[in-house]
Amino acid sequence: MSWDLATPFVIDLRVGSEDIDGLGHANNAVYVTWLERCAWRHSQRLGLDLAAYRRLDRAMAVVRHEIDYLAAGYEDDELQLATWIIDWDQRLRMTRRFQLKRPRDGVTLLRA
Repeated sequence: MSWDLATPFVIDLRVGSEDIDGLGHANNAVYVTWLERCAWRHSQRLGLDLAAYRRLDRAMAVVRHEIDYLAAGYEDDELQLATWIIDWDQRLRMTRRFQLKRPRDGVTLLRA
C-alpha cells in the first residue's frame, strides 16, 4: 500500500450497515468517529492510554478538524486508515494527519 507519508500507523476498518446514510454510502460523521478511533489506538501504541493521561493530569483534545472527503465508502468495503503525527511543540500541541484508503482499488477516500 502506498501512503502519502512514510511509516504510518494503520488500522483496518470495515463499513458496516450501521455506517450507511440515506444516500447509500458511509456517513461523514462515521469518518470522524474512525479518525478518533485511529488517533486513540495510535496514542495507546505510543504508551499514552486514558490511564496514563489521567496520571499525568493532561490530555490531548481536538481543537480543529480539516477533512477532505474525496470518495465514498460503501457497505462491506474493507478500508485502511493511516495516521501520522507531523508536528509537536514538545508541550501541549500536536498536528496529526490521516489518510483513508480502500486497498482493493487503491482509492483514497479521505485526507485530514
